[in-house]
Amino acid sequence: MRRFFLLLFFGVTMTIAVPASAGKAEESASASRTPLKDFQQEVTLEFQRNNYKKVIRIYKDFTAKYPDRFVPLVVQVLYSQSLADTGELDEAIVILKEILTEMPPQIDPFRLHYDLANLLFMQRRYSEATDVYQKILLQASRHDEILTKVRERLTLMREGEGRKKDLISLQMLDIETTLEAKEIPEGAEPLLQNVIDQSPGTAQAAQATRLLGRLKEVRTEKASALLDEARRLFDEKKYTEVREILDQIDRHYADVSEVQSVEVLQKALNFKSPRPTKKDTSPEPVSSDQ
Repeated sequence: MRRFFLLLFFGVTMTIAVPASAGKAEESASASRTPLKDFQQEVTLEFQRNNYKKVIRIYKDFTAKYPDRFVPLVVQVLYSQSLADTGELDEAIVILKEILTEMPPQIDPFRLHYDLANLLFMQRRYSEATDVYQKILLQASRHDEILTKVRERLTLMREGEGRKKDLISLQMLDIETTLEAKEIPEGAEPLLQNVIDQSPGTAQAAQATRLLGRLKEVRTEKASALLDEARRLFDEKKYTEVREILDQIDRHYADVSEVQSVEVLQKALNFKSPRPTKKDTSPEPVSSDQ
């Protein structure tokens, strides 16, 4: 048996076991199908760079050019996660469902089902989410932490949508699910702070405090990923895109970003490509040091 590793949604890693003969066939196919091999490497590289929009573009360009070419499941998963990471949750759900129908029987789909259920939950497609969560409960008992969360979601969807306390619990569970996807739930911070202020010392307030801490962690991770992307683009002399990213960090992540690193990059950018002003619109003589 040969072992492969497939990156799944939300940073989860699953081990896939396939027959050795299948591995050899795949190696042979990779060697003879250079476009596919290059495509897979490029998708993986851009995904590791958090360049999710580029992953989507590369994937769509390749499948449009080679509509009959098989796309490896690992690439499909990276594509679906990129869709989720850019807010295209419904399309990500469609792709994830297709992946699950193509899964070989020797692969355990437990975590893929869990990721699908979470995406459905985030889109408030509760009936579909319930079906998938229930399927998870039937699959295995070895994932205790996940199964506990599944039962919580099922309970709230069945019983809690009519009462204020349960509505808040459902909202907090929605926030937790979104944070598990390493996304930033809109309006989460004031809602959680309100729970803490109105119910001090309660279990719900403790949960809100924990989620606020996790929210800050996710925002910090987002700011760091954006800064890394800005550095990469700076090295490629794509200064306009660098400026857009730095402006985004300043608008949304100023409180959690690496301030000194951002300032250093901003100064370097201003030196290489000064921000245009109204005075700069008229032609000026070229400086003697250029």
